[in-house]
Amino acid sequence: MESEKILVAAGLTAAAVVGAFVFWGPSTGSGSRKGRLAGLVNLGRTCFLNAILHALAACPHFVQWLEKDSSRVTSLRCTLATVLSVVNGTNKSVQDSFAPAAVINALKRLGWVIPAGEQDAHELLNVILTTLDEEIQKMSRKAGCLSDALGMNEIEDSDDNESELSSMGSVMSLNEICRSTGALSFRNSGIRRNRWISRSCRALQMSGPPLQPSGHPFTGTLTSQLRCTDCGYKTAVRYDKFESLSLPLPNGAGDLGWGRHKLHQLLTNFVTPEVVPDVHCEGCNRDRDPADHPVLSRQIKILNFGKLPICLCIHISRNTWSPNGMSKRQDYIQFPMRLSMSAYTFIQAHYQKKVPGTYMSTSEGGSPLSSSTPLCWSGATLSEMSNELRNVYQLAAVVVHTGDAHSGHFVTYRRGHQNNRWFYTSDVEIKEVSVDEVLQSTAYLLFYEKSSLMGGF
Repeated sequence: MESEKILVAAGLTAAAVVGAFVFWGPSTGSGSRKGRLAGLVNLGRTCFLNAILHALAACPHFVQWLEKDSSRVTSLRCTLATVLSVVNGTNKSVQDSFAPAAVINALKRLGWVIPAGEQDAHELLNVILTTLDEEIQKMSRKAGCLSDALGMNEIEDSDDNESELSSMGSVMSLNEICRSTGALSFRNSGIRRNRWISRSCRALQMSGPPLQPSGHPFTGTLTSQLRCTDCGYKTAVRYDKFESLSLPLPNGAGDLGWGRHKLHQLLTNFVTPEVVPDVHCEGCNRDRDPADHPVLSRQIKILNFGKLPICLCIHISRNTWSPNGMSKRQDYIQFPMRLSMSAYTFIQAHYQKKVPGTYMSTSEGGSPLSSSTPLCWSGATLSEMSNELRNVYQLAAVVVHTGDAHSGHFVTYRRGHQNNRWFYTSDVEIKEVSVDEVLQSTAYLLFYEKSSLMGGF
């Protein structure tokens, strides 16, 4: 009798253990599914979408921006906020895997057509950020402006009040989406709009510093200026808006050998002054007769970062074109866990010219895991030191493309809720990996977020 009781108790215990495993899934040490990362179902060659969603979910400042001021959120912003909360396991509807059809539906309602083929993750990121910017502009636009009267900025809102949650768990193929929008499904045809909608302005083209933009956390500005090599005349500083930074790969051997480069070198190449020939110079032609042939001179173009974004996305441009067609470069880029952008800013560039040799940034990617503050402050003032601290970034995610220029697969390495834990995500597959594996990956998109001033150092 006693033995039967023991067997019954053992059976009940085993059933409870099995039931707990089925309900909660394998344990990650927390004992709860709450806070666990969710995988993303591939809806039919939508790894490019899943990779971007995993990367955006790893950017806390961006997630917080999506979620704040919920009374004013609009279609795409509201959808992304909900989807990313599910991905991060912070939504009350906790899932092991999730089908992000609502994001595609939101873009479709706003006029975007995503053909049923392999698309580019960087292109999709630009589409998402462009659309968020348009929604912000629409909300802040004053009633009765000329663009409203002409219908230039109109975005359909007929479905804005439609419930997003009802379609989030459903799986919809891109073929169905393309058919519903009347689009033709061409492989690698690129994401496009099926009707004319004005894009958000990329070039501000301002002679003075722009007002602080109320855009999303990926919004930044570049400064550019021309200086005449003959008379020294300088044009007004121009400010251009950017939401992601595309860096081309250098030709030939890199800092680390053939086909191996440091991110620092790519950034240095990006801001290195370049010579622009045959430019009409206002200084050289100031006292000349307008009837005379204008003087053309060589100009030096100086490019720097005017305002760095809170979230910085760096795109490594890997595709090259030749008479034989397009191909993809597999060069390795060494990138740091902590990146200082101060050496490339407008303020720091001017400081270096005034006091040559007194400042040097050490965030070259040569020692990615160094915990020391990336500063060398000999001769630097408190203002320059403060500028350095404000512009230190921490790596949040890395998107990798495996394959060639015409086909392949997108995966993402991303930070977890605990900063010292990293995860490999490939659609529904999620596994913890070492930091070394992340740093050895062949990066296509790098996602950085600004660190708190002295936090983590």
